[in-house]
Amino acid sequence: MDGAIRAALPILAALLSVHTRTSEQYQAENNNRTNYIKYMPTLPPFPGANRTMGYNPTMGPSSLQNNIEEPMFFLPEGYFYWLRPNWEGPAVEVVCSIYIDSLGAFSEKTMDFDLSLILGCQWRDERLANITSEHVSLPEGMEIWKPAIDVVSKDSTDYPSVLSVSPEGNVLMMQWFTIKATCLMQLHAYPLDHQKCSLLIQNRGGVKIVWGWETFWFPGDTPVVTRTSGLHSQLSLETVESFAYVNSLLYPELICVYQGVTCDYRESENCLRAQCTSVEKITTEQCRTCNYFSGKCKNGTDELAVRKPEDCVFGLLMASDGDLVFTTAELRFTLRRRLSYHMLQIYIPSISIVAMSWVSFWISIESSPARTALGVTTVLTMITQSGRPIPMPEVSYVRAVDVWLLVCQLFVFLALIEYAAVNYISRTLKEAKALKRYIRPSSKKRNSNSNANSLPTNSNSHAENSAEDTVVTTASGSNTAENIDHICRWGFPIAFLLFNIMYWLTYNYIVQT
Repeated sequence: MDGAIRAALPILAALLSVHTRTSEQYQAENNNRTNYIKYMPTLPPFPGANRTMGYNPTMGPSSLQNNIEEPMFFLPEGYFYWLRPNWEGPAVEVVCSIYIDSLGAFSEKTMDFDLSLILGCQWRDERLANITSEHVSLPEGMEIWKPAIDVVSKDSTDYPSVLSVSPEGNVLMMQWFTIKATCLMQLHAYPLDHQKCSLLIQNRGGVKIVWGWETFWFPGDTPVVTRTSGLHSQLSLETVESFAYVNSLLYPELICVYQGVTCDYRESENCLRAQCTSVEKITTEQCRTCNYFSGKCKNGTDELAVRKPEDCVFGLLMASDGDLVFTTAELRFTLRRRLSYHMLQIYIPSISIVAMSWVSFWISIESSPARTALGVTTVLTMITQSGRPIPMPEVSYVRAVDVWLLVCQLFVFLALIEYAAVNYISRTLKEAKALKRYIRPSSKKRNSNSNANSLPTNSNSHAENSAEDTVVTTASGSNTAENIDHICRWGFPIAFLLFNIMYWLTYNYIVQT
């Protein structure tokens, strides 16, 4: 284990710096190498180390310095790098694990996400056993067999891999990837949604990929380790699932999942405020945990049936010969959208606008300019709030945020319509009062002359009766207008509260199921 650690540390350093080197530098180095390249990068001092190791591409075997011991590594005679180990036998078992350096951002508009990771894979090549007495890192120009790893993505940058060989013939390959992968998001419950995004790693040419591999950063019971300070704050990471299965585009009946691991990442939320990127805190116990966070893992998954490897033996046998059947490693991220941003940008402002429209119910019916201005202002403000540019794809279904904004617009619009109704009733009242003042003097005049005309005409009697009916209708209309305002003062808030209860319960249920 100590030898593996000593060999892997300079590999990590090379991976972290390899993206800064230009293609011209790589070409220049390759031109200077000879066929018998010997290589060992300088290692930091370890307890018990009794020599210094270095690499000089221009130095031949005859110019070795006496005080420097450099391990030599030659490919054995008859070694063909295009042939996999045990090429006539079963598929080569390649054990892989991943260190996630950053995850995010996620784009709903383009349906993709960014990911930076270090992929480490290990396999056994008997042809390279007993060549060296310790772990040796291989130069870039030396070609040995390695699995053909294909990361399925929209766009990716894969930097040169770094290889090392142990005395037992175990080959370790580590490679840095910067990936933009596709994630087909379901936005029905947006922004209360959960998303599942996957990264596929396909291996062809007689390879059986397996998640695992115990290293100095992997305890062995988890295939994925994450630097939590590299997680995007847009979404919180809840679980990471790792699958390995036989795959085929021509023979779907051979698809067989033979490994599954589920890791709970909800405790990674505790690392958000740790500030583990600063020098002062990076060596603390909390930051060591957060920068190499693995979650709580268990074998199997709740959503997918994982078979025993012997149940997939026919598919694995087919995968050992040809490229029509191959094995695939899948990382599946379950993410929950953080609601704080949308609460501040959408929900709280729209609630404030709706509540502002209720002020109209408390203003006197006679204050027509004030109520009209308030109603029109809240309607226009709500329309502006609904039309804010949000980078979203043009989906053919209604999202949760659409339902919210439409109902808020409806409440504001109904508040304006309510004033139109009570204003109409109030205006009718005024017209009725004016008619009442006009009819009463005429009625008194006719009553004073009743002695002269003992029998009133039918038309005069009808006019008096109409005036009395108008007075009763006027009083009733006044009460109706005031009652409508009184009902709306409490009816609108109660109705909006009931809508909120139904809205949040419904979409939380949809997300959970």
